[in-house]
Amino acid sequence: MENDKFNKLIDCVISLNQKIADDDSLGEGFCIGHSYFCDIEEIKENTLTDIVEFEIIPLLKEYWFDEPSKVKEWSNRLRSAVK
Repeated sequence: MENDKFNKLIDCVISLNQKIADDDSLGEGFCIGHSYFCDIEEIKENTLTDIVEFEIIPLLKEYWFDEPSKVKEWSNRLRSAVK
């Protein structure tokens, strides 16, 4: 599946996972897995945006409920990847 937005998003998730893995309160077990991307047969207009908005960002809000600046930073990065 060759798609610039998809590739940008995956690169962003890789960086995010490194941040999650390095976070003392989280760790590798909390990394964003491949399951969010497994069932994509075709990337339509909102496919990646929906994954970011309705799957990944809510998860980050749970992970960093006490660190809203991290949520905001990574939400912005993820959103920029799928623009």
